[in-house]
Amino acid sequence: MAKPMDVEQLPSSHHVEGDVASKSELQVNVPEARQSLIRKKVGLQMPEMECCTDNNSFQFDGRVLPIVCTLYVLSYLDRSNIGNAKTAGLEKDLHLSNYQWSWVLYSFYICYILFEWTTVLWKIFPAHIYVAVLCICWGAAAMSAGAVNNLSQLLACRCLLGIFESIFGAGAPYFLSLFYQRKELGFRVSLLLGMSPVANCFASALAYGITQIKEGAPTVLFAIVVFLCLPDSPGSAKFLDETEQTEAVERLQTIDRTAKNKLQWKQVTSGLKDYKNYVHMTIHFCCNFSFSGLSNFLPTIIQTMGYTSVNAQGLAAPPYFASFLCCIIAAIVSDRWGNRGFVVTFFAVLGTIGYLILTCVTDESKTGARYTGIWFATCGIFPALSINITWLLNNQGGDSKKGAGMAMLAIFGQCSSLISSSVFPNKDAPFYTKGCALGCAFTGLIAILAIGLHVSLTLENRRRDRLYGEVSEHHRVDVTDGGDQNPGFRYLT
Repeated sequence: MAKPMDVEQLPSSHHVEGDVASKSELQVNVPEARQSLIRKKVGLQMPEMECCTDNNSFQFDGRVLPIVCTLYVLSYLDRSNIGNAKTAGLEKDLHLSNYQWSWVLYSFYICYILFEWTTVLWKIFPAHIYVAVLCICWGAAAMSAGAVNNLSQLLACRCLLGIFESIFGAGAPYFLSLFYQRKELGFRVSLLLGMSPVANCFASALAYGITQIKEGAPTVLFAIVVFLCLPDSPGSAKFLDETEQTEAVERLQTIDRTAKNKLQWKQVTSGLKDYKNYVHMTIHFCCNFSFSGLSNFLPTIIQTMGYTSVNAQGLAAPPYFASFLCCIIAAIVSDRWGNRGFVVTFFAVLGTIGYLILTCVTDESKTGARYTGIWFATCGIFPALSINITWLLNNQGGDSKKGAGMAMLAIFGQCSSLISSSVFPNKDAPFYTKGCALGCAFTGLIAILAIGLHVSLTLENRRRDRLYGEVSEHHRVDVTDGGDQNPGFRYLT
């Protein structure tokens, strides 16, 4: 079998909108100097990181990333304002029992899970319109929750909030994958998902600021920014001229000539059959147990160590901020040197050690050891979660398969949030042994699955090298029909 074609022989990607017919015929080899120029035009350069990379791949995108990250923080605040409302007396005002209040919380997660399949819709609708409408919808749902008079109204608002935030949250990492090369994506996705521990870190201050105005209102107002500034794709970005649009698409490593506003059902089916997606899905399930469990119960766990509520909130902030820094470090390492499986495994082992300490140390006087366990658990799970999502996006053959893979990961992965909401009951205080032991088991399973997938992908790459010959790291591959089964496709391990 002949070796795969060089980039100069391949047509450009069909991601380019506008005069698609003419652009798709161009055969472009984009020099690194031109790629750097495009990145500088669309982004804010980070000179301090140039020593870490030859291609300036760690530059903030001045258009896409700040908008998407801001939306992620706003969505987190809008969903978490239910806790502030409870503190303010909403539960008592509506005369809700503990059982009824649990269903207020469950309603959001159930709807969030049911609508995470909508990742595939990001391929069909223009992003600047689609996301702007979502902002208005979930912002309106959050504002309406502040005016409810009974349980039914509150449940309806929480269900709508779960639906609209799910559509955004599940698709945001996929959207970023349309703009960046595979080895540039880890930093951006980690920064995006790192907004969650940052929001947790500053939750009290942010919550105070938000309560001075109507919840959801900032999100609705931000929809204007989204509509005016968010590009739909690299090939339709209005701040690039036609040549730069073509080059922005050509710099991506794979070609998918499927029209942007259509689903390639062959790719979707391939995603549903791919064992790798089921491994990533299981890893995400295990990660999300701790992701949601720590968000819901970390201050409570710290408080049972003998601290006041205020001090417990304060002591929860440093581990969250450290986990954000770990997300960035993990992304830089995995983007620069690859081996995402090793990175996920390392942080999963770190998290496992943390949960093991929390499970085994049952002496109330050893608060230092237990607090150290919290640091390890928090700093381990968030980087593992973010790199796993990036890893899945890196190895999908085509945008429709990316959407299918992300939908699978999100739907099943989110289910563990329902488990974590039930395994830290008050009766298990102060050690919460059952919840911590489950966290230890799930996090240990992450390490096993990640290292196993790394070995499997490495062996597959070597097999293809033997059969078809080695390919350049920057080799472009047409995944329209064959997907990642194309002889020139090499997996990031």
